[in-house]
Amino acid sequence: MEQDTSAQRSMTEVLAELGVPVTAEGKARASERLRDADARRDHAERAAFLAEIRRRPAPAA
Repeated sequence: MEQDTSAQRSMTEVLAELGVPVTAEGKARASERLRDADARRDHAERAAFLAEIRRRPAPAA
């Protein structure tokens, strides 16, 4: 299944349609949390982990 990417709506528009209030302050807090999480992430370790699991044979169905 593929996502329909033809609609060019922002996340703010989607959330507003769902009745979720979005403020500039809330967006700034969310951006800060994402930056903090990215700073804590060990990208080299994640890449090594993904490479390892991709080498494993697929489980039998």
